[in-house]
Amino acid sequence: MSYLRFDKTLMTNLEESLQREILRTNKAGAYHCTTIVDCNTRKYHGLLVIPVPNIDDENHVLLSSLDETVIQHGAEFNLGLHKYQGNNFSPNGHKYIREFDCEHIPATTYRVGGVVLRKEKIFVHHENRILIRYTLLDAHSATTLRFRPFLAFRSVREYTLMKMRRQAAIISLWKMVLKPVCIPDIRNYICS
Repeated sequence: MSYLRFDKTLMTNLEESLQREILRTNKAGAYHCTTIVDCNTRKYHGLLVIPVPNIDDENHVLLSSLDETVIQHGAEFNLGLHKYQGNNFSPNGHKYIREFDCEHIPATTYRVGGVVLRKEKIFVHHENRILIRYTLLDAHSATTLRFRPFLAFRSVREYTLMKMRRQAAIISLWKMVLKPVCIPDIRNYICS
């Protein structure tokens, strides 16, 4: 018997599921906070939020979210869910959720066609680290799981857009005054 358990009916109803949040903390000062459908709806939501004392006294969102895409027979099914301006949601991965439970470790079970996938988020207690374990419970054919991390590295008090505008102004200044700046490109990580 799980301490918390929600079935498909509640998980696919965004009016209900977005109101339910989960917060996990560790002894190093970090936390993980989001809704039970893994949709960040507040500035302080993130998969990995840690204090960075070398910068300031605030917590910083390092990893905002991690989108998973199940690929089977060339078809892609994105399990992510993001909220945009005007209550627009995309890519609507919550429709694949079959169950969320949290006895000791928060776990979400997805079903996409013949694929049943379980995701568990394990928060390390003495380090600023989160481990995400995926278990393929059932698959009728070859299945690929693609990961797309959304990195933020921003204070919990600001939105990424505000930070991007400030960084763009700084980069423009650097280009005019100092030298060209190279910004690294983050690629998809594909695991088979």
